[in-house]
Amino acid sequence: MLHTNMFYRFHALHHRNTDIGPWSGLSMHPVEHLFYFGTVMIHLILPTHPVHLIFHLMFYGILAVTSHTGFEGLWFRNAKRLHLGNFHHQLHHRYFEVNYGNLDVPWDKLFGSFHDGTPEGKARMRERLAARKRS
Repeated sequence: MLHTNMFYRFHALHHRNTDIGPWSGLSMHPVEHLFYFGTVMIHLILPTHPVHLIFHLMFYGILAVTSHTGFEGLWFRNAKRLHLGNFHHQLHHRYFEVNYGNLDVPWDKLFGSFHDGTPEGKARMRERLAARKRS
């Protein structure tokens, strides 16, 4: 939704970060901050303990930072134990037209906007964009 004509004017500030780092996640237009952190308003509708509200705010603040670190996974005893997928999001910032979602939800693969960082993935992206321009 942030990449539609209606909202991208706010999200564009975030996408000025093409070589992302930890603080790129919170680099947003104030209106986008209202959307992002405004999700806590659900606690005004649903009866929740104040600790849930605090956890909600902490989770969103930390998620924005960690999802832009560039760390691809958590390794333990020479094996990747947790796949973070931050390279996936880094490609989204670099090329913009790919990897809108995350690796947990397969929308990018279903809609053809998945880019895995390979030369073949870049070729598929260019082909898709060229087909869009022709139509």
